[in-house]
Amino acid sequence: MKRILVVDNDEPARAALAALLRDEGYEIDEATTEIEAMQLVERSIPDLVVSDLCAPDCFCVGLLHWIKEHHPHLDVIIVTAFGSIDCVVKTIKMGALNYVMKPVNNGKFLEIVRDALHRREHELKSLRRVNEPYCYLVDEVVGVSRSMEQVLKTALRVTDVDSGILIHGESGTGKELIARILHNRSTHRRNREFVAINCAAIPGEILESELFGSVRGAFTGATQTRKGLIEVADGGTLFMDEIGDTSPQFQSKLLRVIQEKEIRRVGDTASRSVDVRIVAATNRDLKKMIGEGTFREDLYYRLSVIDIVIPPLRDRKEDIHPLVDYFLQDINGRLGTEVEGVSAQAMAVLMAYPWPGNVRELRNSLERAAVLSGHKTLQPEDFPLACEHYLRIAEQHRDDEIIPLKEMERRHLLKAMQKYNYNQKLVAKKLGIGYTTLWRKLKESEKDLNSTP
Repeated sequence: MKRILVVDNDEPARAALAALLRDEGYEIDEATTEIEAMQLVERSIPDLVVSDLCAPDCFCVGLLHWIKEHHPHLDVIIVTAFGSIDCVVKTIKMGALNYVMKPVNNGKFLEIVRDALHRREHELKSLRRVNEPYCYLVDEVVGVSRSMEQVLKTALRVTDVDSGILIHGESGTGKELIARILHNRSTHRRNREFVAINCAAIPGEILESELFGSVRGAFTGATQTRKGLIEVADGGTLFMDEIGDTSPQFQSKLLRVIQEKEIRRVGDTASRSVDVRIVAATNRDLKKMIGEGTFREDLYYRLSVIDIVIPPLRDRKEDIHPLVDYFLQDINGRLGTEVEGVSAQAMAVLMAYPWPGNVRELRNSLERAAVLSGHKTLQPEDFPLACEHYLRIAEQHRDDEIIPLKEMERRHLLKAMQKYNYNQKLVAKKLGIGYTTLWRKLKESEKDLNSTP
Protein backbone atom coordinates (compact mmCIF):
# COMPACT_ATOMS: atom_id res chain seq x y z
CA MET A 1 0.00 0.00 0.00
CA LYS A 2 1.34 3.43 -0.97
CA ARG A 3 2.02 5.91 1.83
CA ILE A 4 1.48 9.66 1.35
CA LEU A 5 2.49 12.47 3.70
CA VAL A 6 0.11 15.47 3.75
CA VAL A 7 1.59 18.71 5.09
CA ASP A 8 -0.62 21.74 5.82
CA ASN A 9 -0.92 24.07 8.82
CA ASP A 10 -4.63 24.52 8.02
CA GLU A 11 -6.26 21.64 9.90
CA PRO A 12 -9.58 21.49 7.96
CA ALA A 13 -7.82 21.63 4.59
CA ARG A 14 -5.30 18.99 5.67
CA ALA A 15 -8.02 16.71 7.04
CA ALA A 16 -10.04 17.02 3.83
CA LEU A 17 -7.10 16.02 1.62
CA ALA A 18 -6.13 13.21 3.99
CA ALA A 19 -9.69 11.83 3.98
CA LEU A 20 -9.86 12.01 0.19
CA LEU A 21 -6.62 10.06 -0.17
CA ARG A 22 -7.60 7.49 2.48
CA ASP A 23 -10.81 6.79 0.57
CA GLU A 24 -8.60 5.91 -2.41
CA GLY A 25 -6.81 3.28 -0.35
CA TYR A 26 -3.61 5.17 0.51
CA GLU A 27 -1.95 5.17 3.93
CA ILE A 28 -1.75 8.75 5.16
CA ASP A 29 0.55 10.60 7.55
CA GLU A 30 -0.23 14.21 8.50
CA ALA A 31 2.04 17.07 9.56
CA THR A 32 1.40 20.71 10.45
CA THR A 33 5.00 22.03 10.36
CA GLU A 34 8.11 21.48 8.28
CA ILE A 35 9.97 20.01 11.28
CA GLU A 36 7.18 17.53 11.94
CA ALA A 37 7.13 16.64 8.23
CA MET A 38 10.89 15.98 8.21
CA GLN A 39 10.56 13.68 11.21
CA LEU A 40 7.76 11.73 9.54
CA VAL A 41 9.74 11.39 6.31
CA GLU A 42 12.67 9.94 8.24
CA ARG A 43 10.44 7.62 10.23
CA SER A 44 7.91 6.35 7.68
CA ILE A 45 9.64 7.00 4.28
CA PRO A 46 6.51 7.90 2.28
CA ASP A 47 6.07 7.32 -1.45
CA LEU A 48 4.84 10.88 -2.02
CA VAL A 49 4.58 14.22 -0.19
CA VAL A 50 1.67 16.64 -0.67
CA SER A 51 2.50 20.01 0.89
CA ASP A 52 0.70 23.32 1.14
CA LEU A 53 2.63 26.29 -0.24
CA CYS A 54 1.12 29.02 1.92
CA ALA A 55 2.22 31.97 -0.22
CA PRO A 56 3.39 34.67 0.12
CA ASP A 57 5.68 33.22 2.80
CA CYS A 58 6.43 30.24 0.54
CA PHE A 59 5.95 27.79 3.38
CA CYS A 60 7.31 24.36 2.39
CA VAL A 61 10.33 25.72 0.49
CA GLY A 62 12.60 24.69 3.38
CA LEU A 63 10.95 21.26 3.50
CA LEU A 64 11.30 20.84 -0.27
CA HIS A 65 15.00 21.79 -0.14
CA TRP A 66 15.58 19.31 2.69
CA ILE A 67 13.76 16.50 0.85
CA LYS A 68 15.73 17.02 -2.35
CA GLU A 69 18.98 17.00 -0.40
CA HIS A 70 18.29 13.98 1.81
CA HIS A 71 15.68 12.02 -0.18
CA PRO A 72 16.13 13.00 -3.84
CA HIS A 73 13.88 10.17 -5.09
CA LEU A 74 10.88 11.44 -3.09
CA ASP A 75 8.41 13.45 -5.19
CA VAL A 76 6.56 16.48 -3.82
CA ILE A 77 3.24 17.93 -5.04
CA ILE A 78 2.53 21.54 -4.05
CA VAL A 79 -0.95 22.77 -3.10
CA THR A 80 -1.61 26.52 -3.05
CA ALA A 81 -4.60 28.84 -2.78
CA PHE A 82 -2.71 31.93 -3.78
CA GLY A 83 -1.57 31.31 -7.29
CA SER A 84 1.75 32.99 -6.64
CA ILE A 85 3.64 32.40 -9.87
CA ASP A 86 6.98 33.34 -8.29
CA CYS A 87 6.63 30.82 -5.47
CA VAL A 88 5.25 28.08 -7.70
CA VAL A 89 8.06 28.53 -10.22
CA LYS A 90 10.57 28.54 -7.36
CA THR A 91 9.31 25.22 -6.03
CA ILE A 92 9.21 23.62 -9.49
CA LYS A 93 12.81 24.70 -10.14
CA MET A 94 13.76 23.25 -6.75
CA GLY A 95 12.36 19.89 -7.78
CA ALA A 96 8.65 19.84 -6.98
CA LEU A 97 6.89 17.46 -9.34
CA ASN A 98 3.62 19.33 -9.83
CA TYR A 99 1.22 21.80 -8.20
CA VAL A 100 -2.52 22.01 -7.54
CA MET A 101 -4.62 25.16 -7.02
CA LYS A 102 -7.16 25.55 -4.21
CA PRO A 103 -10.05 24.95 -4.11
CA VAL A 104 -8.87 21.49 -5.05
CA ASN A 105 -10.61 19.68 -7.87
CA ASN A 106 -10.78 16.21 -6.34
CA GLY A 107 -10.77 14.33 -9.61
CA LYS A 108 -7.86 16.28 -11.05
CA PHE A 109 -5.93 16.07 -7.78
CA LEU A 110 -6.29 12.28 -7.57
CA GLU A 111 -5.22 11.99 -11.20
CA ILE A 112 -2.03 13.96 -10.44
CA VAL A 113 -1.35 11.78 -7.38
CA ARG A 114 -1.84 8.53 -9.32
CA ASP A 115 0.39 9.83 -12.11
CA ALA A 116 3.11 10.75 -9.61
CA LEU A 117 3.06 7.32 -7.97
CA HIS A 118 3.00 5.58 -11.36
CA ARG A 119 5.92 7.71 -12.52
CA ARG A 120 7.89 6.77 -9.42
CA GLU A 121 7.39 3.06 -10.12
CA HIS A 122 8.33 3.54 -13.78
CA GLU A 123 11.48 5.46 -12.94
CA LEU A 124 12.63 2.85 -10.48
CA LYS A 125 12.16 0.20 -13.17
CA SER A 126 14.00 2.41 -15.66
CA LEU A 127 17.07 2.51 -13.42
CA ARG A 128 18.02 -0.99 -14.53
CA ARG A 129 20.77 -2.64 -12.58
CA VAL A 130 24.05 -3.66 -14.16
CA ASN A 131 26.57 -6.06 -12.56
CA GLU A 132 26.02 -4.72 -9.05
CA PRO A 133 22.68 -4.14 -7.31
CA TYR A 134 23.28 -0.42 -6.91
CA CYS A 135 24.41 0.29 -10.50
CA TYR A 136 22.04 1.87 -13.03
CA LEU A 137 21.88 1.95 -16.83
CA VAL A 138 19.52 4.33 -18.61
CA ASP A 139 19.96 4.80 -22.36
CA GLU A 140 23.77 4.43 -22.23
CA VAL A 141 24.11 6.57 -19.09
CA VAL A 142 25.86 4.33 -16.56
CA GLY A 143 26.83 4.93 -12.97
CA VAL A 144 26.43 4.47 -9.26
CA SER A 145 26.80 8.06 -8.05
CA ARG A 146 23.97 9.81 -6.30
CA SER A 147 24.61 12.97 -8.31
CA MET A 148 24.14 11.30 -11.69
CA GLU A 149 21.17 9.32 -10.45
CA GLN A 150 19.53 12.62 -9.55
CA VAL A 151 20.33 13.97 -13.03
CA LEU A 152 18.56 10.96 -14.52
CA LYS A 153 15.62 11.31 -12.15
CA THR A 154 15.17 14.93 -13.21
CA ALA A 155 15.47 14.09 -16.90
CA LEU A 156 12.94 11.26 -16.67
CA ARG A 157 10.55 13.54 -14.80
CA VAL A 158 10.45 16.20 -17.52
CA THR A 159 10.42 14.08 -20.67
CA ASP A 160 6.97 15.38 -21.63
CA VAL A 161 7.53 18.96 -20.47
CA ASP A 162 7.79 21.44 -23.34
CA SER A 163 9.23 24.21 -21.17
CA GLY A 164 12.79 25.30 -21.88
CA ILE A 165 15.45 22.88 -20.64
CA LEU A 166 19.06 24.00 -20.25
CA ILE A 167 21.75 21.37 -19.64
CA HIS A 168 24.94 22.57 -17.95
CA GLY A 169 28.14 20.56 -18.08
CA GLU A 170 31.74 20.45 -19.19
CA SER A 171 32.67 19.06 -22.57
CA GLY A 172 32.43 15.28 -22.61
CA THR A 173 30.07 14.88 -19.64
CA GLY A 174 27.22 13.51 -21.76
CA LYS A 175 24.94 16.49 -22.36
CA GLU A 176 23.68 15.09 -25.66
CA LEU A 177 22.93 11.72 -24.04
CA ILE A 178 20.67 13.46 -21.53
CA ALA A 179 18.99 15.38 -24.36
CA ARG A 180 18.37 12.08 -26.17
CA ILE A 181 16.79 10.63 -23.03
CA LEU A 182 14.43 13.63 -22.96
CA HIS A 183 13.48 12.90 -26.57
CA ASN A 184 13.41 9.09 -26.54
CA ARG A 185 11.26 8.91 -23.40
CA SER A 186 8.78 11.58 -24.58
CA THR A 187 5.37 10.12 -25.34
CA HIS A 188 4.54 12.61 -28.13
CA ARG A 189 7.96 13.50 -29.62
CA ARG A 190 9.94 10.26 -29.65
CA ASN A 191 8.53 9.20 -33.03
CA ARG A 192 9.69 12.43 -34.68
CA GLU A 193 13.19 13.72 -35.42
CA PHE A 194 15.93 14.37 -32.89
CA VAL A 195 18.30 16.93 -34.42
CA ALA A 196 21.57 17.95 -32.75
CA ILE A 197 23.73 20.92 -33.68
CA ASN A 198 26.94 22.26 -32.12
CA CYS A 199 26.60 26.03 -32.28
CA ALA A 200 30.30 26.54 -31.57
CA ALA A 201 31.34 24.52 -34.63
CA ILE A 202 29.43 26.61 -37.18
CA PRO A 203 30.34 30.22 -38.10
CA GLY A 204 27.67 32.72 -37.10
CA GLU A 205 26.78 33.72 -40.64
CA ILE A 206 26.15 30.07 -41.57
CA LEU A 207 24.39 29.06 -38.36
CA GLU A 208 21.27 31.07 -39.20
CA SER A 209 20.76 29.43 -42.61
CA GLU A 210 21.49 26.00 -41.13
CA LEU A 211 18.77 26.38 -38.53
CA PHE A 212 16.20 28.51 -40.35
CA GLY A 213 16.76 27.30 -43.91
CA SER A 214 17.02 29.52 -46.98
CA VAL A 215 15.33 30.26 -50.28
CA ARG A 216 16.98 30.14 -53.64
CA GLY A 217 19.04 33.26 -54.33
CA ALA A 218 19.06 34.43 -50.70
CA PHE A 219 22.84 34.61 -50.77
CA THR A 220 25.77 33.57 -52.93
CA GLY A 221 25.70 29.81 -53.29
CA ALA A 222 22.00 29.43 -52.42
CA THR A 223 21.10 27.60 -55.60
CA GLN A 224 17.97 25.97 -54.19
CA THR A 225 15.40 26.39 -51.44
CA ARG A 226 16.01 24.14 -48.47
CA LYS A 227 14.64 23.46 -45.01
CA GLY A 228 16.55 24.43 -41.92
CA LEU A 229 17.16 22.09 -38.99
CA ILE A 230 14.32 23.64 -37.00
CA GLU A 231 11.86 22.56 -39.69
CA VAL A 232 13.50 19.13 -39.87
CA ALA A 233 12.93 18.77 -36.12
CA ASP A 234 9.29 19.90 -36.36
CA GLY A 235 7.26 17.80 -33.92
CA GLY A 236 10.46 16.50 -32.34
CA THR A 237 13.47 17.86 -30.47
CA LEU A 238 16.23 20.27 -31.45
CA PHE A 239 19.34 19.95 -29.29
CA MET A 240 21.50 23.09 -29.42
CA ASP A 241 24.89 22.44 -27.84
CA GLU A 242 27.15 25.32 -26.81
CA ILE A 243 24.34 27.86 -27.01
CA GLY A 244 26.60 30.37 -25.25
CA ASP A 245 28.73 30.67 -28.39
CA THR A 246 25.98 32.28 -30.46
CA SER A 247 25.82 35.98 -31.30
CA PRO A 248 23.29 38.38 -29.71
CA GLN A 249 21.78 38.89 -33.19
CA PHE A 250 21.15 35.17 -33.60
CA GLN A 251 19.86 34.95 -30.02
CA SER A 252 17.24 37.56 -30.87
CA LYS A 253 15.97 35.47 -33.80
CA LEU A 254 15.96 32.28 -31.74
CA LEU A 255 13.93 34.04 -29.05
CA ARG A 256 11.30 34.89 -31.65
CA VAL A 257 11.10 31.23 -32.69
CA ILE A 258 10.45 30.21 -29.08
CA GLN A 259 7.91 32.97 -28.46
CA GLU A 260 6.01 32.89 -31.76
CA LYS A 261 6.54 29.19 -32.63
CA GLU A 262 7.34 30.12 -36.20
CA ILE A 263 10.39 30.56 -38.41
CA ARG A 264 11.28 32.50 -41.51
CA ARG A 265 13.82 31.10 -43.95
CA VAL A 266 16.73 33.36 -44.90
CA GLY A 267 15.64 35.49 -47.84
CA ASP A 268 11.94 34.58 -47.46
CA THR A 269 9.03 36.87 -46.61
CA ALA A 270 6.66 34.20 -45.37
CA SER A 271 6.72 32.61 -41.91
CA ARG A 272 6.14 28.93 -41.13
CA SER A 273 4.68 27.50 -37.94
CA VAL A 274 6.80 24.96 -36.10
CA ASP A 275 6.27 22.76 -33.06
CA VAL A 276 9.72 21.90 -31.79
CA ARG A 277 11.09 21.43 -28.30
CA ILE A 278 14.43 23.18 -27.93
CA VAL A 279 16.88 21.66 -25.47
CA ALA A 280 19.96 23.84 -25.08
CA ALA A 281 23.31 23.03 -23.48
CA THR A 282 26.36 24.98 -22.44
CA ASN A 283 29.68 24.69 -20.64
CA ARG A 284 29.80 28.46 -20.06
CA ASP A 285 28.45 30.70 -17.29
CA LEU A 286 25.48 32.27 -19.06
CA LYS A 287 24.54 34.45 -16.08
CA LYS A 288 28.01 35.99 -16.19
CA MET A 289 27.63 36.50 -19.94
CA ILE A 290 24.32 38.29 -19.33
CA GLY A 291 26.18 40.73 -17.07
CA GLU A 292 28.79 41.22 -19.78
CA GLY A 293 26.10 41.86 -22.38
CA THR A 294 27.01 38.87 -24.56
CA PHE A 295 23.93 36.76 -23.85
CA ARG A 296 20.32 37.91 -23.85
CA GLU A 297 18.66 37.72 -20.45
CA ASP A 298 15.18 37.14 -21.91
CA LEU A 299 16.44 34.20 -23.97
CA TYR A 300 18.21 32.73 -20.95
CA TYR A 301 15.01 32.61 -18.92
CA ARG A 302 13.16 31.08 -21.84
CA LEU A 303 15.75 28.33 -22.18
CA SER A 304 16.34 27.62 -18.50
CA VAL A 305 12.91 27.04 -17.05
CA ILE A 306 14.37 23.70 -16.02
CA ASP A 307 18.11 23.40 -15.35
CA ILE A 308 19.94 20.08 -15.46
CA VAL A 309 23.52 20.18 -14.18
CA ILE A 310 25.81 17.26 -15.09
CA PRO A 311 28.78 17.00 -12.72
CA PRO A 312 32.25 16.35 -14.18
CA LEU A 313 33.66 12.84 -13.92
CA ARG A 314 36.33 13.97 -11.42
CA ASP A 315 33.51 14.79 -8.96
CA ARG A 316 31.85 11.37 -9.29
CA LYS A 317 34.74 8.95 -9.52
CA GLU A 318 32.62 6.13 -8.16
CA ASP A 319 31.12 6.02 -11.67
CA ILE A 320 34.46 5.14 -13.29
CA HIS A 321 34.36 1.41 -12.53
CA PRO A 322 30.87 0.71 -13.97
CA LEU A 323 31.67 2.96 -16.94
CA VAL A 324 34.81 0.95 -17.64
CA ASP A 325 32.85 -2.31 -17.56
CA TYR A 326 30.13 -0.93 -19.82
CA PHE A 327 32.50 0.66 -22.35
CA LEU A 328 34.70 -2.44 -22.62
CA GLN A 329 31.65 -4.59 -23.29
CA ASP A 330 30.57 -2.17 -26.02
CA ILE A 331 34.07 -1.93 -27.51
CA ASN A 332 34.43 -5.70 -27.62
CA GLY A 333 31.11 -5.96 -29.41
CA ARG A 334 31.88 -3.26 -31.97
CA LEU A 335 35.54 -3.91 -32.69
CA GLY A 336 35.86 -7.61 -32.00
CA THR A 337 38.44 -7.13 -29.25
CA GLU A 338 38.56 -9.60 -26.38
CA VAL A 339 39.50 -7.46 -23.40
CA GLU A 340 38.27 -9.05 -20.18
CA GLY A 341 38.77 -6.03 -17.95
CA VAL A 342 41.41 -3.91 -16.23
CA SER A 343 43.81 -4.91 -13.50
CA ALA A 344 43.48 -3.60 -9.96
CA GLN A 345 46.57 -1.46 -10.52
CA ALA A 346 45.17 -0.06 -13.75
CA MET A 347 41.86 0.74 -12.04
CA ALA A 348 43.75 2.62 -9.32
CA VAL A 349 45.47 4.64 -12.07
CA LEU A 350 42.14 5.42 -13.74
CA MET A 351 40.58 6.44 -10.42
CA ALA A 352 43.42 8.86 -9.66
CA TYR A 353 43.30 10.66 -13.04
CA PRO A 354 41.20 13.90 -13.15
CA TRP A 355 39.73 13.19 -16.64
CA PRO A 356 39.60 16.73 -18.05
CA GLY A 357 37.77 15.35 -21.08
CA ASN A 358 35.30 13.59 -18.77
CA VAL A 359 33.38 10.48 -19.89
CA ARG A 360 34.30 11.00 -23.55
CA GLU A 361 38.02 10.92 -22.70
CA LEU A 362 37.57 7.79 -20.58
CA ARG A 363 35.79 6.01 -23.43
CA ASN A 364 38.42 7.04 -25.99
CA SER A 365 41.23 5.93 -23.65
CA LEU A 366 39.64 2.51 -23.18
CA GLU A 367 39.08 2.06 -26.91
CA ARG A 368 42.69 3.00 -27.66
CA ALA A 369 43.94 0.60 -24.99
CA ALA A 370 41.70 -2.23 -26.19
CA VAL A 371 42.94 -1.86 -29.77
CA LEU A 372 46.65 -1.36 -29.09
CA SER A 373 47.26 -3.46 -25.98
CA GLY A 374 48.19 -7.10 -26.24
CA HIS A 375 46.75 -7.78 -22.79
CA LYS A 376 43.49 -9.54 -22.05
CA THR A 377 43.47 -7.57 -18.82
CA LEU A 378 44.51 -3.95 -19.38
CA GLN A 379 47.51 -2.74 -17.39
CA PRO A 380 48.58 0.72 -16.13
CA GLU A 381 50.95 1.18 -19.07
CA ASP A 382 47.98 0.90 -21.44
CA PHE A 383 46.86 4.32 -20.15
CA PRO A 384 49.99 6.48 -20.52
CA LEU A 385 48.52 9.86 -19.54
CA ALA A 386 46.70 8.48 -16.50
CA CYS A 387 49.73 6.41 -15.48
CA GLU A 388 52.04 9.43 -15.75
CA HIS A 389 49.66 11.44 -13.56
CA TYR A 390 49.44 8.63 -11.03
CA LEU A 391 53.21 8.33 -10.69
CA ARG A 392 53.54 12.10 -10.38
CA ILE A 393 51.12 12.07 -7.44
CA ALA A 394 53.04 9.23 -5.83
CA GLU A 395 56.27 11.19 -6.12
CA GLN A 396 54.67 14.24 -4.52
CA HIS A 397 53.52 12.20 -1.53
CA ARG A 398 56.79 10.45 -0.89
CA ASP A 399 59.48 13.03 -1.60
CA ASP A 400 60.56 11.56 -4.90
CA GLU A 401 60.07 7.97 -3.71
CA ILE A 402 57.76 6.13 -6.09
CA ILE A 403 55.16 4.13 -4.19
CA PRO A 404 54.35 0.77 -5.79
CA LEU A 405 50.90 0.75 -7.37
CA LYS A 406 49.76 -2.09 -5.11
CA GLU A 407 50.81 -0.15 -2.00
CA MET A 408 49.04 2.96 -3.31
CA GLU A 409 45.89 0.92 -3.76
CA ARG A 410 46.19 -0.54 -0.26
CA ARG A 411 46.50 2.91 1.28
CA HIS A 412 43.51 4.13 -0.73
CA LEU A 413 41.42 1.23 0.54
CA LEU A 414 42.48 1.88 4.13
CA LYS A 415 41.64 5.57 3.84
CA ALA A 416 38.20 4.76 2.44
CA MET A 417 37.50 2.20 5.18
CA GLN A 418 38.40 4.72 7.87
CA LYS A 419 36.36 7.50 6.26
CA TYR A 420 33.19 5.40 6.03
CA ASN A 421 33.55 3.75 9.44
CA TYR A 422 34.51 0.34 7.99
CA ASN A 423 31.11 -0.07 6.30
CA GLN A 424 32.24 -2.38 3.52
CA LYS A 425 29.09 -2.10 1.38
CA LEU A 426 29.27 1.70 1.49
CA VAL A 427 33.01 1.67 0.78
CA ALA A 428 32.47 -0.61 -2.24
CA LYS A 429 29.81 1.74 -3.57
CA LYS A 430 31.99 4.84 -3.11
CA LEU A 431 34.94 3.16 -4.81
CA GLY A 432 32.81 1.94 -7.69
CA ILE A 433 33.65 -1.73 -7.20
CA GLY A 434 31.64 -4.78 -6.26
CA TYR A 435 31.33 -5.90 -2.66
CA THR A 436 33.06 -9.20 -3.38
CA THR A 437 35.85 -7.36 -5.18
CA LEU A 438 36.39 -5.14 -2.14
CA TRP A 439 36.39 -8.16 0.17
CA ARG A 440 39.01 -9.87 -2.01
CA LYS A 441 41.22 -6.76 -2.10
CA LEU A 442 41.03 -6.39 1.68
CA LYS A 443 42.04 -10.03 2.10
CA GLU A 444 44.94 -9.57 -0.32
CA SER A 445 46.02 -6.43 1.53
CA GLU A 446 45.89 -8.26 4.87
CA LYS A 447 47.93 -11.13 3.42
CA ASP A 448 50.55 -8.75 2.04
CA LEU A 449 50.89 -7.03 5.41
CA ASN A 450 51.26 -10.35 7.24
CA SER A 451 53.93 -11.51 4.81
CA THR A 452 55.97 -8.29 5.12
CA PRO A 453 59.19 -8.97 7.09
